[in-house]
Amino acid sequence: MKVALPVSAAFPSDGGGYTFESEIVAALLDLAPETRHEITIFSATASGEPAAAAHPNLTIVHPPSQLMTGAVRGVLRRGMGLAHRGHPKLSSQADKLQAAFVRNFIAKNHFDFSWVLAPAALIQCPKYHTPYALTIWDLQHRLQPYFPEVSQGREWGKREQFYADNLKRATYIVTGTERGKVEIERFYQIAPERIRVIPFPTPRLGDAIANQTSTKEEFLAQHGLPSQYFFYPAQFWPHKNHYTLLKAFKALVDEHAIDISLVLTGSDKGNADYIKQLIHDLVLTTRVHILGFVSRSDLANLYKHALALVFPTHFGPDNLPPLEAFSLGCPVIASQVPGAAEQLGDAALLVDQRDAAQMAQAMKSVCEDEALRHDLIQKGLTRAKSWQPQDYAKRLIALLDEFESIRYCWPNSTSHPGNT
Repeated sequence: MKVALPVSAAFPSDGGGYTFESEIVAALLDLAPETRHEITIFSATASGEPAAAAHPNLTIVHPPSQLMTGAVRGVLRRGMGLAHRGHPKLSSQADKLQAAFVRNFIAKNHFDFSWVLAPAALIQCPKYHTPYALTIWDLQHRLQPYFPEVSQGREWGKREQFYADNLKRATYIVTGTERGKVEIERFYQIAPERIRVIPFPTPRLGDAIANQTSTKEEFLAQHGLPSQYFFYPAQFWPHKNHYTLLKAFKALVDEHAIDISLVLTGSDKGNADYIKQLIHDLVLTTRVHILGFVSRSDLANLYKHALALVFPTHFGPDNLPPLEAFSLGCPVIASQVPGAAEQLGDAALLVDQRDAAQMAQAMKSVCEDEALRHDLIQKGLTRAKSWQPQDYAKRLIALLDEFESIRYCWPNSTSHPGNT
């Protein structure tokens, strides 16, 4: 089949969506010789072109709006606003131009199928003419509609209309956990056989520092960081729950008398000033380091040198930072959101994300119990190695194989055996 794969997240500053999409695209480049399908990737990145050129069944196309410089596009996107976790809010003219280009390209070139790795990319597909698979990260507007990022203004209605319209039309719906599958069935009455569970793979973040020569001491000195710190990489959305983390951290320092720091990274999504004021009110300004958006290499180093990742988000079930931490030997304390145990297994300490005292106790245990920390590291490394991006991509290709004979039941495909 001729398969279109539009990429919605163009730059690392787009967050987890960029990480997920770029990992799967890289894996597909590696696996191109193993599939008979003709796959066209619509992406801003040019890094895969040499690999694509070596395989006639794989092509990379650059939509015009993605050819703008990263700086100009970044200003546009920040100025116009973007939704989180891959939600389909494309408010900039650049995104609309890109979507129109890809839709027309897919339609004019008679593609058989579209694979959508993030909901935001679905707007690039002629969905009423081409079958598609849609990847779903979460349905939190249904589960926790009180968070402003999923409810303010017309946001809740936009999300509900998008999922109600598009999930029921999808050939396949892909989610990372059985819990996610249950939620899709529950909220949108989707036939269970059309929902496929493919666990999110471990991002290959360690590649970013594979050839570095700097030491831990040099890296920490460069960024003005202490030798002992907890780490939380998260954009400043309310659901990221910096509030409870800071309350737990305050208890750790004051009540448990632990001499430790906290490092926060991630771009502001409207909640940063509130969190900074809370840090001031809790008298934690000398212990909490806010670095903003950081490069992939800095992110990898921050995981590698941290005492542990603390991941108190209210949203799930599919989250990438714990998987990144696993791969870099960083112990994980994570929210006990529904589906977390399924995704993380026994490789993380799961805590009630609403309970600052419980979170503080888990942080204290990691500080004081070296055997526990070592056990978490080893289990995390095992989990990381067990499911890689290529494993995920192979499952995607298997679904294409499964659907191929169905797709050839009707015409309008230049790759149809009867047209050759």
